[in-house]
Amino acid sequence: MLSPALPSRHRQKSGCLRCQEADSSPNRLAATLGSPATELRSRHLCSRLKDLEKLDPTGKNQPHTTSDAPPRASQSSGAVILGSSATGLRSRHLHRRWKDLEEADPTAQNSSSSEPGRAATRRSKFRRRQALPHAPRDPIRKNYHLICAFCKHRGHTIDRCNMRAGILQRSAALTASESVPSSDAASFDPVSLTTPTYSIADLQALFSQVQALSSSASNSALSVTPGISSEWFLDSACCNHMTDNPHLTSAHTPPVLPTITTADGSAMTVSHVGSISTPNLSISDVFCVPKLHLNLLSVGQLTELGLNLFFSSRGCLVQDSRTGQIVGSARKVGRLFELTSLHFPSSSVSAPVIAASASIELWHSRLGHVSLPRIQTLVSRGLLGSVSSSPFDCMPCQLGKQPALPFNNSESIASATFDLIHSDVWGPSPVPTTQYSKAIKVFRSDNAREYRQTDFSTILKHYGTVFHTSCAGTSQQNGRAERKLRHILDTVRALTNAASTPASFWGEAALTAVYTINRCPSPVIQNTTPYERLFGTAPNYSLLKVFGCVCFVLLQPHERTKLQPRSQLCCFLGYGLEEKGYRCYDPVAKRLRVSRHVVFWEHKMFYSLPLFSAGNSDSQADPLPNLFPEIPSPSAESVNPISDESPPADPSSDESPTADPTFDESPLSAPAANPVNTTAPEPRRSHRVSTLPSHLRDFHCFSAFATLHEPHTFREASSDPLWQQAMKEELDALLKTGTWDLVDLPAGKSAIGCKWVYKIKTRSDGTVDRYKARLVAKGFTQEYGIDYEETFAPVARLSSVRTLIAVSASRHWPLFQMDVKNAFLNGELTEEVYMQLPPGFSQPPGFSPKVCRLRRALYGLKQAPRAWFAKFSSTISQHGFSASSYDSALFFRRSDHGITLLLLYVDDMIITGDDVQGIQDLKRFLGQHFEMKDLGPLSYFLGLEVSSSSDGYYLTQAKYTSDLISRAGITDSKIVDTPIEYNNRLNTHDGEPLPDATLYRQLVGSLVYLTVTRPDISYAVHIVSQFMAAPRSLHYAAVLRILRYLKGTLFHGLHFSSQSSLTLQAYSDADWAGDPTDRRSTTGYCFLLGDSLISWRSKKQSVVARSSTEAEYRALADTTAELLWLRWLLQDLGIDCSTAVPIHCDNRSAIQIAHNDVFHERTKHIEIDCHFVRHHLLQGTLQLRSVSSQDQLADIFTKPMPPGRFRDLISKLKLVSVHPT
Repeated sequence: MLSPALPSRHRQKSGCLRCQEADSSPNRLAATLGSPATELRSRHLCSRLKDLEKLDPTGKNQPHTTSDAPPRASQSSGAVILGSSATGLRSRHLHRRWKDLEEADPTAQNSSSSEPGRAATRRSKFRRRQALPHAPRDPIRKNYHLICAFCKHRGHTIDRCNMRAGILQRSAALTASESVPSSDAASFDPVSLTTPTYSIADLQALFSQVQALSSSASNSALSVTPGISSEWFLDSACCNHMTDNPHLTSAHTPPVLPTITTADGSAMTVSHVGSISTPNLSISDVFCVPKLHLNLLSVGQLTELGLNLFFSSRGCLVQDSRTGQIVGSARKVGRLFELTSLHFPSSSVSAPVIAASASIELWHSRLGHVSLPRIQTLVSRGLLGSVSSSPFDCMPCQLGKQPALPFNNSESIASATFDLIHSDVWGPSPVPTTQYSKAIKVFRSDNAREYRQTDFSTILKHYGTVFHTSCAGTSQQNGRAERKLRHILDTVRALTNAASTPASFWGEAALTAVYTINRCPSPVIQNTTPYERLFGTAPNYSLLKVFGCVCFVLLQPHERTKLQPRSQLCCFLGYGLEEKGYRCYDPVAKRLRVSRHVVFWEHKMFYSLPLFSAGNSDSQADPLPNLFPEIPSPSAESVNPISDESPPADPSSDESPTADPTFDESPLSAPAANPVNTTAPEPRRSHRVSTLPSHLRDFHCFSAFATLHEPHTFREASSDPLWQQAMKEELDALLKTGTWDLVDLPAGKSAIGCKWVYKIKTRSDGTVDRYKARLVAKGFTQEYGIDYEETFAPVARLSSVRTLIAVSASRHWPLFQMDVKNAFLNGELTEEVYMQLPPGFSQPPGFSPKVCRLRRALYGLKQAPRAWFAKFSSTISQHGFSASSYDSALFFRRSDHGITLLLLYVDDMIITGDDVQGIQDLKRFLGQHFEMKDLGPLSYFLGLEVSSSSDGYYLTQAKYTSDLISRAGITDSKIVDTPIEYNNRLNTHDGEPLPDATLYRQLVGSLVYLTVTRPDISYAVHIVSQFMAAPRSLHYAAVLRILRYLKGTLFHGLHFSSQSSLTLQAYSDADWAGDPTDRRSTTGYCFLLGDSLISWRSKKQSVVARSSTEAEYRALADTTAELLWLRWLLQDLGIDCSTAVPIHCDNRSAIQIAHNDVFHERTKHIEIDCHFVRHHLLQGTLQLRSVSSQDQLADIFTKPMPPGRFRDLISKLKLVSVHPT
């Protein structure tokens, strides 16, 4: 280490250990070489020593003495460090050494009273000022009245300030290290311990070494072993991350590449800028400097990203200031800090930093929002000090100062008569004509009802147009239209996802999609654009803007006062259909504005603003949030108005859909269906021909965008050929299986009714699979003991489904799915049941009225599920399968080749195992006895989306969640971090009663099923389900919070790892007296098979616990019961569970009660059945382990959690984000 700086009046006559330490090791001289200003100071000291040498050429005067204490051993590595603060320390030390020498010189002392001595003193003071790093080299006496606005010293102005120039030059300085050659170190003469003298000759030799190191700094400072280095070092003097690695990912080249200036003044060029992504490092905005041969991480750049760095003697830790998480670390190697790992949080990387632009923005606010050119004038004069010039946006200026954009001169000049016509309405004209003077010869479409209307067919016939339709169910005949609709829909999804707009804006997105598609080259027409093909001229691409971006629409004079904002913040949604302007949504007026006076901020999406985007309701927001903290200034291109001379009308504008959404009470409701033109209405009364508004016009692709409609009555479905075909298929299946016989209704018997139920079956991606019509008996009219008795039929437990998938993932078994068509029709009825003829089934002519005597189970009958399961069980047993005693819907067969498993849920089944031939035989056997559909690998089962990869299986319910959010009517983009507010305890008296609780009950019921793959919402759903009888407004708000959390974690699901073991373990917890209404406790437990979560529960206890120990002990009893069932189930799956299963509990008293047969007044009231925990503990079935509350995974099922703790728990439970493919 360098010795500390000596006092300003340092003079060591009796001995100075610090001087001795500095002189004893020549390697100390190589400690630091810094900025040009420091080198200037060193050169000045050398020149002063030369002057002193002239005064004492013999070097006999030796005022600097040392003590007899031995010098300290040198510990320096001899490294040369550029840009180090220690350089100034060394220079100051040498300067004080020189002062000691000067004061001790007798010649200088004797001349102090003479005139030449005084002149020498003045020259010495003058040279001392000249040696300062900020002082200019010009004489300062005549400029003494000048004061520098940068360094606040006299004698110069800011344009001649060396300190300012040195800082600007050092802002790109690098830091490197190199060992001092041993030969140089050996050339120093050590200070003699016996001779306490120090001559000027020694100092001259000392400074010759400094000059030698200074001259070689540019060559040696950065000289390391050639080649690309893999080590990264933290550097506080480096202005940007730098590397010599040319293989930067996502490399890009800015318009002006910076030049890196080192401490010795040499320059290095930057080839390009990119990102680095390795297993231990992930950073962006990295300079590639080919001549660097070193990897440097800028400490300043890291702090601008919101990271805190903590240095210590053992290394460095990098912390995210937003979340408090440690995102990186570095180890100390010598005196350098070598990075070991660094991964930026997504929020830190994606969020721009505005620290550099704060200064000029602050002066902009201080000076009353003055224009930037005036601020720059003040900066150039040095009146504002150091001001950075980073661009920024000012919303108050935009709202309060926006002028009307100038009208450009027309660029369309006619070259011949009648080439360009300017027109106004002179009519009405009684003679109509077509738009392009073309006649439609053939119109081709599918058989949809909107095309088969009488009025439309009449119009086609009137103009002699041939109407072609595709055959029913053969959409391939209309392939071009289908393909183009897909193209439009893909573009609509891309636009809405990028802009995060509400779903109700799909119409505007469709209009914009058609507008842009018509202006993009198409390979179908030789890479020309449809627009150019129609009009013969290229489109004007300067009019295109980013969909969903922030824009400002100039308000008309009648919409504002002199003190109100001149423009309105809006969301850009597209281009005018019939007006020459942009379509912008006004969230305040809740309407569309069409205007040409629009300024765009294309780099910022409207719904990403803090006021409209997602946010945690738990956090305390500022009263006046800064909506645009990180927006650069809008470019000149972003302010271009729509050209006054617009091209010919777009042929797609009349055919494109227009939004007609519904409204709600939300401040982010959809735009009004009828766009409002911001132009002031004309005072005269119009005599023009009234036409239908654009938003009411019909267009072809409306049915493709509209929600698929499921009919509710037979009359409604019978008019659609798709549903007619679906009903015909159902009737054919019923007649094929002999479901009924037509008989006369016996006396004293009654026939139950029936009805058609229509359902559109969709795939996991939302596309239509098939139209399903099902004939359902009205079983609610059946009477017990007359036409039905037993009704129970087992189905697979969802815990069994997860367990089966976890075992399959660990053992690398394939999962297959099969479906039984019309499964209930295979069940045979033993009761005498009569049913009326189904709607649409014709009565046989010439016969008396007939009824259907049901021979097989029909959907809707109370005993239908039981009859089907009995039929399937008896059939599958013929193939050697046995039903599990612990889940009756699980069937297995063991053979010499392995095991085959089948899990049945009504008519859906999962097949897996390691017996490949046995699986194929099973599929063939089922196909011989039932009408089966082989769905291939398991992908969509009971609304559960199953995806597989090399690391296992993923189980999600993304589509189910999305449908649930749509049903709740949540169209904004607000999301939250947790499903339930921290420390929020709902009771039965919160809020106002809901006028209609139907939607609340539907949403909560759907959320209950969603907990099949989402353990993170189990506790929240458990809470809101307690108010189903009389829900209130705050309860409904809690449900909406759960949905907003789900919206932000739409693709989260369970991960069943292929590397997981098959060891079972459990966690048990209880929240004592957590319910504020009845003070009952909540039981929570979870079971993991290796790393895979297979079972969990969150339930209120049935009795009030008198202590936390009792609550924990009751939770242990429930956990033990689930443990026993899982052990038996795993044995049927071929998993050995002979060892004791550990149960982790964080209550030592409950563990002691289970281990010790102790009864006293605090435990004797606990029911005896709870003590079966001790029984199975003694049997060796389980073992109780104490765990800290921090490691208790079941905490998430018993109480609300803060966001940090909540994220930690769901990560440990292997709840991951599964991105859609």
